[in-house]
Amino acid sequence: MLEIVFVLDRRQNAFFAELVEVLRDELDALGVRSSVSLDGFPEPESGRVYALVPPHEWVVLHGGAAPPPELLSRTLVICAEQPGSSFFEGNEPVAREAGAVFDISPLSVAEWRRRGIAAERLMLGHTARWAAPSLDEPGDVDVAFLGSFSERRSRLLASYAPMLARRRCRLLISDNMRPNTGGSPGFLIGPGKRALLRRTRVLLNLHVSERPYFEHLRAMEAILCGAVLVSEPSLGTEPLTPGVEFMCGRPEALAHLAAELAEDDGHRGLIQAAASARLAEHPLREAAERFASAAAELAREPRSALCTAWRPPGPDLPPPAAWHSTEGADAAVTRRALKQLRLEGLEARRRLARLETALLGEQGGAVEILERTPSYAAARPGIAVLVTLFNHERHIEEALDSVAGSTLRDTEIVVVDDCSEDGSAGRARDWLAAHPSVPAILMRHRWNRGLPHARNAAVDFARAPLAFVLDADNALYRHGLRRLADALGSDPEAKFAYGILECFSSSGPAGVMCYAPWEPERLRSMNYVDAMALVRTRALRELGGYATDPRLHGWEDYDLWCGIANAGGRGVSVPEIVGRYRVAGHSMLRSMTEISQADAFSILSERHPRLMAGAEQPR
Repeated sequence: MLEIVFVLDRRQNAFFAELVEVLRDELDALGVRSSVSLDGFPEPESGRVYALVPPHEWVVLHGGAAPPPELLSRTLVICAEQPGSSFFEGNEPVAREAGAVFDISPLSVAEWRRRGIAAERLMLGHTARWAAPSLDEPGDVDVAFLGSFSERRSRLLASYAPMLARRRCRLLISDNMRPNTGGSPGFLIGPGKRALLRRTRVLLNLHVSERPYFEHLRAMEAILCGAVLVSEPSLGTEPLTPGVEFMCGRPEALAHLAAELAEDDGHRGLIQAAASARLAEHPLREAAERFASAAAELAREPRSALCTAWRPPGPDLPPPAAWHSTEGADAAVTRRALKQLRLEGLEARRRLARLETALLGEQGGAVEILERTPSYAAARPGIAVLVTLFNHERHIEEALDSVAGSTLRDTEIVVVDDCSEDGSAGRARDWLAAHPSVPAILMRHRWNRGLPHARNAAVDFARAPLAFVLDADNALYRHGLRRLADALGSDPEAKFAYGILECFSSSGPAGVMCYAPWEPERLRSMNYVDAMALVRTRALRELGGYATDPRLHGWEDYDLWCGIANAGGRGVSVPEIVGRYRVAGHSMLRSMTEISQADAFSILSERHPRLMAGAEQPR
């Protein structure tokens, strides 16, 4: 009797495990016995063949040890990688020795055949596991994106930010630094993924690179769940026809196409119905029948003799590369010394400024109030937007305008000018005068004290239960604060909420950041949450505000998130674009932050021992 054993590994990407799961459903309906082995190739028996999905990943996870030819001769391999990618190339050595080769993409099948490998198409189509039970109700998610991070995708999503920020979106960008072996807030699998797709009106398909590869698995699952696909031009989309069963457009036009389609229930319904009908003409069961037939042929006549059961030798997959620099020890010492010199110079200038202030006979503390709007005193705000200002005369008005334009109206603005040397304070004062109905207060340090002191001064004056930090050269989208406030309202235990930020520069969109979900262990390697987050003011004060230790210069927000995690608190990620982050590679703060990580990381380990215990320190 035929038995197909799918050979997988617990550390593989869940993407492939889901493909095996749905294929086994169809094999079971055909009466074909199948099983999954997570511990190598079991003992060969009469009628038993193996299926490896995908070969390259399995081999890498087992120290590069491919199964012996005797086993590969009775093994079917299923590939789902883009021609031209390293993953596709990694499949080839195993595919050449395998008993049969299947691929989900016609583009890949053509490439296999060009290389002399007789691959067949495993055409994905209708299957009951993916099909939505009901498509009567329109979804509440206008646009969704599900895919791994790449620089290209990041830049495109950043360019779509003005359009996407006006709609309800779910942008789930998975971390490709490690295998996604199971579900997480940033990588949905199984019922959770399909639940989101059933709520989604339009799914964006963006190519990971310039190769126009069509992602069949994601497309088919989305269509069967009721979402309509909007994609870049792709090759090998069969059986789907662009412009009929899905919308297709140039990359720069996709956001507009997605937005219009999300709002047009009639047009979207026609496309969805056409796509569902086309997939019904190509049920996955037909592909499963051909797969089972190839397996039966291989069981009757493998390409060579049987061998014994085989378990891969060698070590487990080596740990991913460390986040820290691999530079030599001498360079690391030089970087630390350079940072220390710059910080000492900065502090010396600040001491001189304090001395000059004292000699001039100015009285009072470090902060003086310059201006209040008429509406400030009577306001009872729900959110305090804390704006720190230093030499951003050209940008401060845009930042303040973005707060005033928020759809969340119960806000106050607390501006602290850190003794700017340009006209920043004057611009801020003029803005307050022009917006009397916006509750706002403008303060100034009597001498330059640095970013953490400016933020802490703003925290001291915050009257609202929630505080949002906004540096003066950044901006909010209209719905940004509301999205974050809703997230905290739905999760009373969360200490803060953060969303995706569009990065931009004078050259235009530069990518997206802060898309990773809240996973405290990530903080042991790097900071992935920007200061632009909505924090419960009480939690901020309980932690003592932002660290003022000069050794943590540029790492103050990192320290704050580590402090929250170390105390058992957590954040909540909002997978929507909420604000704009200006990329300024020339800034002194950024350059000094990057000079040396070792000293700052050492201080973080001292301050947050429970979180950082055992974490490898950079040099």
